[in-house]
Amino acid sequence: MKYLALDIGNVCVKIHPERLFRALGIPGPEALPREVLFMATETWERGGISEAEFLRRFRELTNSSLSETMLREAYCSIIGEPIDGMAGQVERWIENGVQPVFFSDTSALHLEEVRRKFPAARLIPEGIYSFEVGAKKPEPAMFAAFEARFGTPVAYYDDRSELIAAAPANWNAQQFSSVAALR
Repeated sequence: MKYLALDIGNVCVKIHPERLFRALGIPGPEALPREVLFMATETWERGGISEAEFLRRFRELTNSSLSETMLREAYCSIIGEPIDGMAGQVERWIENGVQPVFFSDTSALHLEEVRRKFPAARLIPEGIYSFEVGAKKPEPAMFAAFEARFGTPVAYYDDRSELIAAAPANWNAQQFSSVAALR
């Protein structure tokens, strides 16, 4: 089987952090305590704390009056609509004998939302996720985890140039901008 490493954010679904800020009633990330951003991107996305602990601490640090359910929904609102054409592209890869594998820095909560919103997620049952590996791209542990489970991918697509540049030399790493450009 041939495998393809596929980032999620801004490759499969659009990312809208401004939706979370709006739900919290703040203008943007600069209004959040630094500890909140660190906790979300470095601790939780690396699997260092549970969802319940994350939501509790997030509410405390932001002085939010949102209920746990509302805070969860606000945090999930970051995950937006599917990228135009990507669901069809996933189907084409599979028809051609290439199995996409999610390869993402994410939390279990956001992954659950991606699986709900991205129509082709049902065709991508496996993944390498930062919350399971305990590391994030561009750390070598993420790439090593992929290779240990799936070998060298036939291609790796990510929207961030610095992550493409960090891929192992033997990976066919390509920066994603649109499905049309990918073809």
